[in-house]
Amino acid sequence: MKKIDVLIVGDFPPATHTGISMVNAMVRDILAENGKLVQVIDESAWSYKGFIRIAKYLFGSHLRLLKYLLSSKTRYVYLNVPLSFAGELRLLLSCLIAKTFSYRSKIIGHIHRGDIREWAASSPINSYILRFNLKFFSRIVLLSKKFESDLLDINPKVKTVVMPNTSLLEAVQRRKATNFKGNFVCISNIIKTKGLGDLVEAFNDKRLSGFRLTIAGNVYDREFYSSISKSANVDFVISPERKRIIEMLMQADCLILPSWNEGQPLVILEAMSLGIPIIATEVGDIPDMLGEGYPFLCKPHNPIMLAEKILMFSTYENKVGLGNKLLSIYKSKYANKIFANNILELFA
Repeated sequence: MKKIDVLIVGDFPPATHTGISMVNAMVRDILAENGKLVQVIDESAWSYKGFIRIAKYLFGSHLRLLKYLLSSKTRYVYLNVPLSFAGELRLLLSCLIAKTFSYRSKIIGHIHRGDIREWAASSPINSYILRFNLKFFSRIVLLSKKFESDLLDINPKVKTVVMPNTSLLEAVQRRKATNFKGNFVCISNIIKTKGLGDLVEAFNDKRLSGFRLTIAGNVYDREFYSSISKSANVDFVISPERKRIIEMLMQADCLILPSWNEGQPLVILEAMSLGIPIIATEVGDIPDMLGEGYPFLCKPHNPIMLAEKILMFSTYENKVGLGNKLLSIYKSKYANKIFANNILELFA
């Protein structure tokens, strides 16, 4: 019987471009480069709607999961843990398949969101299904100590491990400091909860008319995109190649991420690894990532405060020092080597 060290089920690029899919790819590559036998089930279904999307999950990824478990000896099954009711139902089916047809396999779960406590508390059904699903896992990976504490409050018996994300751009030569040119960039998939409406509204402030904003990402909500796509000093780059994203980051004075909810955003780690200053909302793990007393955090859902932070940054005298501080934090907490060691230890 074929041997599989780690069977990874989740979204992957290029079919899906999100922080989660990029982490899945990093986990795959690290394990493979270190001699592990890895098999991937890419369940990307963003481009499908309604019944077709449901069918892709039920008759696509779950049947492939069953196929691999029946035809191989699998040591670990690695699953992303979604925080949505439909996602939790899919997760339940995956766990039942794994435990029924490969009961010796250990199931590792990874929660990438930062609103664990809030999501579970929003509905008794949410809390129940999350608690129930957690029983299947030998380990749950969390992005920070705070998120670990939130999960343990929901289920004190679950075994957890804290594993911060890392940057895919660590090896890119750090940009040289330049004079402030008023160029801002937001790298984000185009959906409402990323706060892009707030950001476009902020740039409609007449005081920001001399600045330029570029929003780059994939469109997952076309109606929302249509509602924000026309603004005098905002440009959109749709479905950019990775090389283009790196170029935009390197040319920008500052990254802006106005999300309503985040875990530990990869794009912030990428900016930190390049020494690029950041303006962001104080959600998820972002305040801890940027360090105590970081001056350019703002409340979510607040275009006025966001505009004020952008203006404040434009006159900030020590932009280079701010970038250097973020780079130092990155090296000490989020470097590639730290992430790789954590992955290898998790699947030892």
